[in-house]
Amino acid sequence: ALYTGGAQHFIFNFLNSSFDEPLARLAMAQFFFIPFCYYPTFLFMTPALRAGWEYGFGSEEAKARQDELFSEVASKIPPTLLRNWCFWLPVQFVQFNYIPADLNVTFTAAFGVIWNAILSWSTAAGTPADVKKRHS
Repeated sequence: ALYTGGAQHFIFNFLNSSFDEPLARLAMAQFFFIPFCYYPTFLFMTPALRAGWEYGFGSEEAKARQDELFSEVASKIPPTLLRNWCFWLPVQFVQFNYIPADLNVTFTAAFGVIWNAILSWSTAAGTPADVKKRHS
């Protein structure tokens, strides 16, 4: 919510006002903001918040869980980034070429629901329950 409703508003306004060419906006969004701003922020915030909620902020258990989650999340970034580009490059091509600037956040939020379903499906594909079902 903070990223889609907040940060994207400012990112898209910056891109739309700074770059006349839709492909330049697409390139900046997908090859600068996502890999160098979004993913590093996500990599540091998600493990800390999740571990704190699970074990209590500041506890030794939370610190151990945070380190475990950090390693897990970091290992998933390269394949997730590739999956991200396969999905978001066409979506944002349409966005920056055909969608009015004032609807950019709404457009990406709608496709974000689909993107979250893809991420959920891809991470759930290797869960123990899924592995157990395949072997029974």
